[in-house]
Amino acid sequence: MTTTASEKVRWTTGDLDLFPDDGKRYEIIDGELFVTRSRHWKHQEVCVKIGTQLEIWSTQTGLGRVAFVPGIIIYITFDF
Repeated sequence: MTTTASEKVRWTTGDLDLFPDDGKRYEIIDGELFVTRSRHWKHQEVCVKIGTQLEIWSTQTGLGRVAFVPGIIIYITFDF
């Protein structure tokens, strides 16, 4: 079987384990691979500050939950 230049590789999250731990950030979005440099320390500080404010809001309102994970996922449910 031959492939053409117009055929794209469709990456999956399982492929992430194949990449080296070389300080680069490997991300798969909609089957496409993105490689960027690792986040700077300042980015991590900002994430913590945002997470802290979200945790305060969540505790005060009883809405949402906060978790620190590699990447940011914002998921809020409203039960009215």
